[in-house]
Amino acid sequence: MIGRLLVANRGEIARRVFRTCREMGIETVAVFTDADASAPHVAEADLAVRLGGPSAYLDRERVVEAARRSGADAVHPGYGFLSENAGFARAVLDAGLAWIGPSPEAVAAMGKKIEAKALMAEAGVPVLPTVPLSPDSPVEMTAPLLVKASAGGGGRGMRVVRDPAGLAAAVESARREALSAFGDGTLFAEPLVEGARHIEVQILADAHGTVWALGERECSIQRRHQKVIEEAPSPAVGPELRRELSEAAIRAARAIGYQGAGTVEFLLSDEGFFFLEMNTRLQVEHPVTECVYGVDLVRLQIEVAEGAHLAALPPSPVGHAIEARLYAEDSEGRPHSGVLHRFEVPGVDGEFAHGARLRLDSGVVSGTEVGVHYDPMLAKVVSYGRDRAEAARRLASALTRARIHGPATNRDLLVGVLRHPDFLSGALDTGFLERHPVPAALAGPDAVRLSALAAALAGAAARRETARREGMLGGLPSGWRNVPSQPQRTAFRTEDGGQLEVAYRLTREGLRADGFEDVTLVAAAPARVVLETAGLRHTFEVAAYPASDDRRLVHVDSALGPVRLTPVERLPEPAAQVTPGALPAPMPGTVLRVEVKPGDVVEAGQPVVVLEAMKMEHLIVSPASGTVTALRVTAGAQVEAGVPLAVIEPSPPREPGEGPPEATDLPPDAETGAETGAETGAEGQDTGEESGRETGGEAARQ
Repeated sequence: MIGRLLVANRGEIARRVFRTCREMGIETVAVFTDADASAPHVAEADLAVRLGGPSAYLDRERVVEAARRSGADAVHPGYGFLSENAGFARAVLDAGLAWIGPSPEAVAAMGKKIEAKALMAEAGVPVLPTVPLSPDSPVEMTAPLLVKASAGGGGRGMRVVRDPAGLAAAVESARREALSAFGDGTLFAEPLVEGARHIEVQILADAHGTVWALGERECSIQRRHQKVIEEAPSPAVGPELRRELSEAAIRAARAIGYQGAGTVEFLLSDEGFFFLEMNTRLQVEHPVTECVYGVDLVRLQIEVAEGAHLAALPPSPVGHAIEARLYAEDSEGRPHSGVLHRFEVPGVDGEFAHGARLRLDSGVVSGTEVGVHYDPMLAKVVSYGRDRAEAARRLASALTRARIHGPATNRDLLVGVLRHPDFLSGALDTGFLERHPVPAALAGPDAVRLSALAAALAGAAARRETARREGMLGGLPSGWRNVPSQPQRTAFRTEDGGQLEVAYRLTREGLRADGFEDVTLVAAAPARVVLETAGLRHTFEVAAYPASDDRRLVHVDSALGPVRLTPVERLPEPAAQVTPGALPAPMPGTVLRVEVKPGDVVEAGQPVVVLEAMKMEHLIVSPASGTVTALRVTAGAQVEAGVPLAVIEPSPPREPGEGPPEATDLPPDAETGAETGAETGAEGQDTGEESGRETGGEAARQ
C-alpha cells in the first residue's frame, strides 16, 4: 500500500492528485522551483521539496532525489513535463518507488509518433499515411500537408503547408520549435484532413488483463491546435461508432501491454476515424469523463498501481459534461502575466470533485502571481448537466459571472463559443474558431461606456471617503470646482487599445453625464455603483488595483459583462516617450532570430523578429511598409512585453496603382504586428494537448 506520494508536477494537476490522496489517507509531497515557491500546490502538500531554477521540473534526477529525501514511496507524474518520459519512469522504478502510470516500455512505445503509428497499424487500428520529411528525400506535394513533431504534441512543431514553395521554411521552423519543446527535431507529415473532429477515448487497464474504455471526449474546439473546450460524450458519436472507437482504443492498449490511465486520440472525418497518438498519462480534460462516468480516475490510477483488479465491465455514462480551459492570455492568444488579484467563480459546488454540477480545477487562488515560466492556464471550469444544453448554459453563465481580476484572460472567447448556435447544435470540427469568429468581448460598446461611468463615480466616492478619513474638506463633493458648469472628466484605456473619456456633473437635479440621454445615479460607493438607464437598474461591482507599470487597473463586473479599464492620469509623471514607429514585443520571450538589418526596406506583414515564448515560435511582422531605422535586440536576448524590438519608419502613402498595398489594405492579421504559432486560420488535426513526450516540454500547455 502506498503511504506517501510525490507529485512530479505543479499547479492544478498537483492539487487534483492531492485531493484524492487526502481522501485515501495518503500523505503528499510537492516539488517546486524558485519561480513558484509560493504557489497553492506547495502550501497544500504535507511536505514540499525545492528543486531549483524554473526548468528543474524537467530534471529527473532531482525529482527522484526529492522523492527519496521526503520518504515518498510512490510518484505520480501528472501531465506535461516528465509524464511521458520513459527514462524518468525507469528511474522512479529503479529507485524502488511505485510509478503511477504505465510501464517505461509502454511509454517508450508511444513516445515517437512515427513508430507509434506503425505499431498501431499492425494492431489493426486505422492510421493516416505518413509522409517522411528528410533532406535526402524531397517531398512532392500533391495536396496540403500537416507537418508534425514526432516527439510531442500540443501544437508545437506543427505547421500547415498548402503551397509546396513554403514547405522548406515550414519544416525548418517546425524543427526548431520541436527541438526547443521536446529536445527532438524529428518531423513527419500527414495529409491535411480538413473539416474533421478531434475525438479521444479514455482507457484504464489493470495488471490482470482488464481494459476499460470509458467513452469518448469531443476535443474539436481548438485554437492554433490547442484544445480550448472539451466535452463528453461527443455530440457526433452514436452507439455503433462509440463501440468501434472503444474497440480500437482497447486494441491499441493491448498491443503495448498497457497498464493505468491513458488516452487514445483519433481524427474523425466523413471517411472514418484515424489514430493520431496515444497519451500514456492522465489528460487535462479527464474531469469530463469523471463527471459522466462517476469515477475518480486518479484513485483508480493509484489502486491499479497497488495491484487492484478492475471490475469486468466499466460503469455506464449518465448526463453530459463540458470543460473550458481558462487561460491568462489576450484576445490574440498571447500569454499574459501579473498578479491575479481576485479569482472567484460563483456556483462552484466542488473543487476537483467528480460529483459536482459546477466543478473548478484550479492552480491559482486570489493573490497568485501568474509568471512567465509556465503554462498560462489558470483553471478548468467544468459543468455537468442532464444533457448538453443544460451543461453549456450552466458553464457559460458561471464564466460570465466569474470575478477574474488581473491579467487578461480568454473568458470572453470561451463564453462566445458556448453560446454560439453552431456549437449548441453540435456542428463542430477543428476549424470551428477559424470559420466562426466569436465576439471579442462579452460587454458591448454601450456596456463599456456605462461601466466606465460607474468606475468614474466609484473613484470619486473613494476619493471622498479618503478625504473624510484624513479630514481634508470632506464636506465638499468630489470634483468640486469654482465653475460648476464644467463637468468632471475621467479617461480610461480599454482592452481593445482605445481610449474613453467620461464627463459628468452631480447637480441638485441628479447626475448629468455627457453622451447618456437617460441615466440616473441610484447609489455610489467605492466598490459598488447602481445606475438606472431606460428604466432598468444595473449594479456595478468596481475594484481598483495597482498594475505592474505603476498605473491602476480597474475591473467592473455587472450583468452587462465584465470590463477591464486602465485609468489615464490627467497629469502624468514625466516618462520616456516611445519612439515613433517602434515595434514592441507582444509578450515576454527570447529572441530566436532577427530577420532584417538597419536600412532594409520592408513591406507590411514582412517578418522582422522571431520570438520564442512558452516554447512556441511567434513571428513578429512589420505593421506597415517602411524602412528599418534601428534594431533594439539581437538573437538570444530576453525581452519583456512592450520592449521595442525595432524601429520602422513608415513609407509615405503610395498613389493608386503605384505598388504593393498599404497595411490598411491588408487582412486584419497583417496589421497586428504578430502572428502566433502555426498558420493563422489553418484547421488542425492533431492533439491540442500538453504532451511533453520523451523529454518533457517545460512550458507545454497543461
